[in-house]
Amino acid sequence: MLLRNNLYYIIAQDESSFTIRFDAAHPVFAGHFPGHPVVPGACLLQIAEELASLQAGRTVRFMALRNLKFRQPVTPDKQVTIRINNGKIEIETYMCACADVQ
Repeated sequence: MLLRNNLYYIIAQDESSFTIRFDAAHPVFAGHFPGHPVVPGACLLQIAEELASLQAGRTVRFMALRNLKFRQPVTPDKQVTIRINNGKIEIETYMCACADVQ
């Protein structure tokens, strides 16, 4: 199941990056974790695959991950920029004062 337009929405993009917002009302946040919602790491990886596929114009699947580090939790109130360049993916988070995604 694709997470795009379900768990997250693309709000801006260019040739090497995507800026996304999460749907804070998505059911995944009710169980991960109640009262302190966090985007599951597995969802972040799937989002990166989906965006890499969109950028490449074909299905992309990760075969190996090197230097995977989750340095801070990603919460649904954050705006996230994902940069994809030469096989390297970087995820940056920002506090967002945006209206909720519908």
